[in-house]
Amino acid sequence: MLRTIGEVQSDALRFARGQSDVVAQYLRPGERIEGFGFGGSESLTLFLSRDGGKPFVRKILSERLVTPRWNRDGRGVMLPPCRKARMQTEYLRGLPASAKPFFPEVLDLQERDVTRMEDDGPTTYHEFMYDMTFIEGMEVGRFVQEYRPPARIIALLYVEIFRLLREQVHVHCRRRPHRPTLEQSYFSKIEKRLALAAETAPHTFNDLLLHSPEILLNGRLLRNVPALLRSFRINQRYLWALEPSTHCLVVGDTNTENIKIGNIEPLTRDYGDIPLRARPFTYHDLQLRFLDPRAIGFHENGVDTGSDDLMYDNKPWHNSLGHYDQIHGEHFDLSYRMVDGIPALKIAFHEQHPYAASYQGVERYFAEAMATAWQLDDASAEYLQDDPFWIIRFAFVMGTHFMAMPPFHFSKTEEGRLIDHPQNQRRPLAIYAEGLEWLNLALEMLEGRHKEYLGVPVPSVYEDALKLSLG
Repeated sequence: MLRTIGEVQSDALRFARGQSDVVAQYLRPGERIEGFGFGGSESLTLFLSRDGGKPFVRKILSERLVTPRWNRDGRGVMLPPCRKARMQTEYLRGLPASAKPFFPEVLDLQERDVTRMEDDGPTTYHEFMYDMTFIEGMEVGRFVQEYRPPARIIALLYVEIFRLLREQVHVHCRRRPHRPTLEQSYFSKIEKRLALAAETAPHTFNDLLLHSPEILLNGRLLRNVPALLRSFRINQRYLWALEPSTHCLVVGDTNTENIKIGNIEPLTRDYGDIPLRARPFTYHDLQLRFLDPRAIGFHENGVDTGSDDLMYDNKPWHNSLGHYDQIHGEHFDLSYRMVDGIPALKIAFHEQHPYAASYQGVERYFAEAMATAWQLDDASAEYLQDDPFWIIRFAFVMGTHFMAMPPFHFSKTEEGRLIDHPQNQRRPLAIYAEGLEWLNLALEMLEGRHKEYLGVPVPSVYEDALKLSLG
């Protein structure tokens, strides 16, 4: 049996399994279901076999199975799921030859409109499906959940993930983007995604939550999204520091659910206090592979450049430092109320959860892991030359990741009904809260309120502007 569903299912899978005839509609004669994909936000992923042959993967995007109502004509960051899936197939087929072994291969695809009888009459849905080779192994997130390795092993694993990205992915399609990029890549993206969240669940994502200047998060008064974006937008030094100088080929969604380990044996050994730079194993030893690339590059003059900000690919840290795995697994309690006219959110993560043994203390290894993976101990390192404010941009992009994700995490019942209440939609609310934490941290770094972060010195956008050319 291949990988079966985990403790949290995507809406697509929950709905499909709740309606007995849905999954069968996506099978062809002679195909047998071997399992279902774990996690995911919008797609239904089936592990299939045919007549005793090799297993393969079918990824299904259907308007019927997606919770938010995406505009079919949406572009860029608002690209609807079916069109985004089509671009994923184009991305995989167009990979440079040296990168292709680290990704699945597209076998077949199908796009169609289907009409179903609903309570209010016939409704037509657009669907896109594609088959891929099945990559053997275990997802990084699943490995952490099941084996609960110590934090040092997580750090050693992260080093190899980031090395693989640097050596096999980010070396391709390198270019200097036409500036400015921040409005398209981050600022307006957040506003559009939150508008979709408000349209999807207007009671939960209401005006008070989204437009209040401040918000109380776990008792701490933070700037809310409108104030944050305004502060970023109006300060030219902040914009200068946050702009990526180089775009390149990126995976675009290195969530640890999308990284597979073909050989977990090296990760189960005890290496004691071995320094990360010793590299007791390599990404080749682990047989690391990527799944589900984002496949949308930065657009210039309406054309996808095929390149983007490599800071997107630091997502493994959002699973651990950013609490994504705890949020996605709903290992937390949430309260949401108004205090003196200010929205107040409280997120209390459970002390005992499947990731606690591995993620507790992982922040101690952040500086060493990044220095090892990116060769930051060398002052002439390309990453330092290209991105002297990388630690600020790291916090900023962590925040923008989370703040653009709420639409992908709404929950429906098995009957396909969305209950618009904070407790039923606590996952997108917790993701919103996490985004606030990181964006406030990034702004505080820009303001000079932090001299270091997890052992990494934070450069001053004022002092360093004297040393680095603003041009």
